[in-house]
Amino acid sequence: MSRWPHIARYLRKKSGLDDDFLGWCARSDRLEPAELATANQEWADYFEWRLAQRTDEGTVDHRLVARWTDDMVYLSLRAAARARGEDPGDWVPQHVRRPDLDVTT
Repeated sequence: MSRWPHIARYLRKKSGLDDDFLGWCARSDRLEPAELATANQEWADYFEWRLAQRTDEGTVDHRLVARWTDDMVYLSLRAAARARGEDPGDWVPQHVRRPDLDVTT
């Protein structure tokens, strides 16, 4: 948990969930912009790390999991930029930014 000190309390919940991202979102509006930016960066890193840890490729469609993860990382990085006062630009749809994850191919 030392890797993500700003979000550690929302990871590995006793409820069996890997994380409590929704709980964090409900409380994130109380953070100062710099802390919010850092926490969002940590979420992006956490989601990427969690995808790399998955060992259930045989039981789930790994490409769907990768698509979800990519969206969460993208969303988190955009939120971090916004919290730093930067303009994250227009939303780029996943099929444009990551055509390799397109489920129709």
